[in-house]
Amino acid sequence: MKDWQKMFEKQNDEIEKFDETKQNTAENQKLLKKKFNKLKHKALYIDAEYEETCDIFSHAQSEFISRMFSYCADKKIKSPLESKPKEEGENKKQETSDELKDLYREIVKATHPDKTKDLPEHEIEERKELYHEAVRGKQEGDYWGIFKAALELDVPIKKLSFAYLEELENTINSIEQKMHKMKEDLMYKWYYADERIQASIFEQLTKNQEKYE
Repeated sequence: MKDWQKMFEKQNDEIEKFDETKQNTAENQKLLKKKFNKLKHKALYIDAEYEETCDIFSHAQSEFISRMFSYCADKKIKSPLESKPKEEGENKKQETSDELKDLYREIVKATHPDKTKDLPEHEIEERKELYHEAVRGKQEGDYWGIFKAALELDVPIKKLSFAYLEELENTINSIEQKMHKMKEDLMYKWYYADERIQASIFEQLTKNQEKYE
């Protein structure tokens, strides 16, 4: 088991002592702050891994599609990629919680031109990109962009709540699931396979394809 997994199991044991009816007490706020700091550390680590996985998957997908069409052209058969159905559940929008709405407003304030005009050019561009990520996250109901922007901008959270931390943890878990899905995708596995396995995959995928006239 990874060290950070052990760390979070221990923290989850501690959070069981949390009393939601008294979440504003100093003791409970201390517990929330401790868990938040650990979630923040994990989130920033996961974000770097997620971006790398996305880059690799995008390249693997491009290589797979290009090579598949070339393979099918040589065999004079139709490519199985010509009509790929959209997966069910894609782009399913979630509800925006009050905590996330507040967080989004704080991001807008932190990235407003009046706040960034005296910053170096590269930092202004970074903040613009974080703002656009937050906007996309809000529009699409994919809140990773909002959380990421808030964490990287170190946006102050007026009052931590158990619901907010639960939402953040669920979002981190969702990103981990997306990474797992990409790494389990056939195109990702094909990309890392040797040439013999790659050819075998193409043969299996195209064995029932129609030939062109």
